[in-house]
Amino acid sequence: MHETVIAQQILRAVQATMEYRGASGVRTIDVELGQLEGLRPQELQAAFDLQAGGTTLEGAVLQVTVVPATAFCRSCNDERPFELPRSPAHELPKILCPECGAPLELRGGRGFVVRSATMVLEDP
Repeated sequence: MHETVIAQQILRAVQATMEYRGASGVRTIDVELGQLEGLRPQELQAAFDLQAGGTTLEGAVLQVTVVPATAFCRSCNDERPFELPRSPAHELPKILCPECGAPLELRGGRGFVVRSATMVLEDP
């Protein structure tokens, strides 16, 4: 369900730009997707395909770059790559520094950004 909301937002953003630029279609859309969104690029593309069906964006290909999450430890004054630990329960595990045990501050790896779209423009 989460991927559907993101796909709808991408669709609306690109359609608004298409209207502004006078484009008749879109071939590709470059999207940065935060790792912590928990989506695979294929899942987002499938949701986008469903939402774009019957619109001027039908057939557009999402080129998704996953932006890695990082964690910063104030105690160690160090930033490191971060993988969200998988937990069998539906609760967020404690996020602690593996070096000193202090709480980690998550940076990056959230949300999404539409960076560009390859549009089809009509000759005047």
